Amino acid sequence: MERDEIAVKVKLRLDELGPFEEGQVIDSGRIDAFLDDSVKRLLSVVPPYIPTASSFLDIVSYPPVGSVAYDEFTGYVPLPSDFLKLVSFKMENWSRSVTEAISENDPRYKRQAYKETRGKFTKPVAVYRTKYGVGKVLDYYSVQSGEHTVEHGLYIAIVTAQNMDEELIDPLTWIVAEAILNTVGEGELAKAAFIKVTEWISSKIGI
Repeated sequence: MERDEIAVKVKLRLDELGPFEEGQVIDSGRIDAFLDDSVKRLLSVVPPYIPTASSFLDIVSYPPVGSVAYDEFTGYVPLPSDFLKLVSFKMENWSRSVTEAISENDPRYKRQAYKETRGKFTKPVAVYRTKYGVGKVLDYYSVQSGEHTVEHGLYIAIVTAQNMDEELIDPLTWIVAEAILNTVGEGELAKAAFIKVTEWISSKIGI
């Protein structure tokens, strides 16, 4: 959907909530300024299985995106520049996928330094890190016998508003309305707008 069409829908949301005086119009350019940041916020709060996922392995690059070994059992995968959130990651010899990665601040991260306590192929662990000269990466713990082949890596990519899934336009308009209402001091109405987002999510996950 085009950005100007989304802006029109946001205006309808604001009219529905009714915070502005009759005849007062929110400029489309002002709405447009909130769109892409609102996309990131929406994609951060919706369950990762709702947006269309992208694959690490579909990225065209040289050398091709794949694993880089630290040693026989551990390594990392460079994350794409548009990475926002992990959906699912699995090395070929793992018995299951990882759907959530931890940060270096997580107490479990220190345990990955020791063979006895780190993630194994039966219960793997992935860690978000920033590696000098590479950028953001996903460390993995651990594989068997030097088998460092990535089976799959799915993630939610940062996209612009006009490239959002059509299904997500409705909650996006409410998140944009929330952002605008907060900037004009309408905190309670902003909360009401975000409740619409949570209701939409609940309808999708069957709550």
